[in-house]
Amino acid sequence: MVKRFFQQKLFWGGFVGIILAVFIFTFTFMGSTVNPTLKEMPLAVVVQDEGVAMHNGQEMNFGRILEDQLKKNDNASIDWTFLDSREEAVKGLNEKEYYAAIVIPDDLSQSIFSLLSEKPMQPEVEIFINEGMNMTGATMADQMTSGVLSNFNQQVQQNLYAQIAKTQATLSVEQSKVLAQPVQVTKETLNPAGSHTANGNVSALFTQILWITTFISSMILYTAIKKLGQGKWNFSAIFSQLLGGLLFVVSICGLVFWLTEGVLEVAIPNGGEMFMLLLFTGLMFFFIQGALLNWIGYAAAPLFILLLFFAIPVLTLPPELLPEITRDWLYSWIPFRFSAEAFKDVLFFGSNPLENGLGVLGYTGLAGLIIMLLAVFKPNRREVKQNSVVVE
Repeated sequence: MVKRFFQQKLFWGGFVGIILAVFIFTFTFMGSTVNPTLKEMPLAVVVQDEGVAMHNGQEMNFGRILEDQLKKNDNASIDWTFLDSREEAVKGLNEKEYYAAIVIPDDLSQSIFSLLSEKPMQPEVEIFINEGMNMTGATMADQMTSGVLSNFNQQVQQNLYAQIAKTQATLSVEQSKVLAQPVQVTKETLNPAGSHTANGNVSALFTQILWITTFISSMILYTAIKKLGQGKWNFSAIFSQLLGGLLFVVSICGLVFWLTEGVLEVAIPNGGEMFMLLLFTGLMFFFIQGALLNWIGYAAAPLFILLLFFAIPVLTLPPELLPEITRDWLYSWIPFRFSAEAFKDVLFFGSNPLENGLGVLGYTGLAGLIIMLLAVFKPNRREVKQNSVVVE
């Protein structure tokens, strides 16, 4: 009994299969997230400081000092972009170019040296945090920009103390309090994630829900067509498949929209745009899945599942945290990335991603639709077998 048990092909085939599954799922769920290393996170800096003339005739510009230090600091984890105006920084944040921005005002140096006068004016530096871009990335950007300004505050404080030591001036109580933190830092969150959004990851959740439900729909419709007993695809069968897919996708999107907004109270600023995006994304997913099913059959099902498993861990992380191989060979092309970004546009940035065209996901979906239709030219297996018999 024991010998026959271990001689079974099912046993050894299953053993090899489970070893392969361990490799696949270990790299799927942990390969991109177990040791994330930040690289080239885009942050913006606006330096408008006009400087101030000292009593000895020299000019002091604290803003330019900070800019020079950031440029000299060769930090692979941060990619600083130096802009000319506050408006340009806000525009870049709204267009998802930066995770955060520091804005230095034009009177920074003048206000700093006023702290030693009888009428001190505490300078103020702004930090903008782009929360909707990615919650994890925004939190890291907040820590980095706050750390930069904390060090800057210490430098300013030391400079002022040196000036006091030279003049041997006497400080008032108010001046002493201000010098504890010479530069006041104010933070403002742009494109906030809102309530009930899974810490800003709701765009990835919408993507996963649509992919899974459209996958099940595609499998049901493909099986229903196969059960008709037709050995070859024709336009009637594909039209039925597309019509059924439209019914399934509209129902899925309507139910998802109602459950998320009406029951789970997800913050959706524009219901009409959100539903249209759900419908658009669902149809594009259905076309992509239908194209593969119509040409390679049920063998496409594991591809759909593996693709989702590989994509789940990377959708919630900022791309700057992903390993280079994951970013270049997976994140750069998977359809989930483009749908998640589109959902962010509607949910957090108040823009309609379809205004500027179909985008990568749209063109990929249309290509899938064309490939679905081209299945009518797919050779019939029975005809191929019969032809091979005749040739023999």
